Amino acid sequence: MTNKKRHLLFSLALTIVVVLALASFPSEGFAQSEPQSQSEQQPTSGPQPNVGETVLVPKKTQPAPVQPEKKPEKINPNEIYTLSTSTNLVNVDVMVVDNGGNPIQSLGKKNFQVSDDGVPQAITNFGTGEAPMTICMLIEFSNRWWGFLYLALQDSYNFLNVIQPKDWVAVVSFDMRTQILADFTQDRSEVRAALDSLRIPGFSEYNLYDSLAFVLDRMKEVHGRKAILAIVTGLDSFSKLTYDQCLKIVKASDTAIYPVSILEFMTVRSPSGGNISTLQAQNALNTIAKYSGGQAYFPRFEGELPDIYQQVARQLRMQYSLGFVPTNASKDGKFHKLKIDVVDDGGNPLRIVNEKGKVVKYRIVARDGYYAPKS
Repeated sequence: MTNKKRHLLFSLALTIVVVLALASFPSEGFAQSEPQSQSEQQPTSGPQPNVGETVLVPKKTQPAPVQPEKKPEKINPNEIYTLSTSTNLVNVDVMVVDNGGNPIQSLGKKNFQVSDDGVPQAITNFGTGEAPMTICMLIEFSNRWWGFLYLALQDSYNFLNVIQPKDWVAVVSFDMRTQILADFTQDRSEVRAALDSLRIPGFSEYNLYDSLAFVLDRMKEVHGRKAILAIVTGLDSFSKLTYDQCLKIVKASDTAIYPVSILEFMTVRSPSGGNISTLQAQNALNTIAKYSGGQAYFPRFEGELPDIYQQVARQLRMQYSLGFVPTNASKDGKFHKLKIDVVDDGGNPLRIVNEKGKVVKYRIVARDGYYAPKS
């Protein structure tokens, strides 16, 4: 057999093997070259035949969008805080206390006279009696005066003893910045935990004016008996606000401020006594308290502090609330001077006597005035 014939037979045999191999593969192993007719196609919706148990997969719940954290409002030194009310009603909390700081009770609406820039006003709203209080403890946490401030801070725990279940208390500290340690709460344990965190101060600067403005801004929407108990030196070394700007904010606020100075601790223990800075701090705290309707305290010994806290609580609980609509309805945005008098039925200064018939000397504590709305 020639080579040509052998090659031809080999090619024929190879062709037969390939054909037989292709015929042995299943037809479903390949993609259909022709599309199925419309009648042969499976439906795309509805129950599918022979698919077993059907499980409905719930749609993924989209997480709620994260709300950006609201930044605290910044204090604008040029902004004048005003009373904004459609009826122009002015509310004034008044305390009448004896020389010992104890509130005098049992006074009625007829015993009060209110003057707005020297013009007598008709009292339309009047209230009295015990009420829950909202108070912020503002504590100077600077290491410059820490040896003396620590004494006052230790006794601030005594303030927990005058807190009642319905009272709201917050704790704010400051050095070169202001920090909220406990927001307003009725839980004594939270207040105690906030005080417990004040152990080692880190800075020697103190921003009293900025901190007062910060707390007053937070408390301007709080209603009822409210006050700031400020355990401070009365000095300021780091505030952006000036003393005059701080006073303007204090005068426009309706929150009473009760400063408790720690400088008297140093004055008693210092061989040289007080200096000009001490006197300036005393004057500053007295003025801040007077403009706000509060009272400043200058304890010289640690043992005085528990009685001070008790007195502050009694005064706040036994306030008289007066309300009037000014006869001067102009919305000029100006500061109006208030004068509160306690009188008898004849309009004369009220004479108060104790159980023994002795005349009791008293004083009236109220804020100095208010800013009228500005149209």
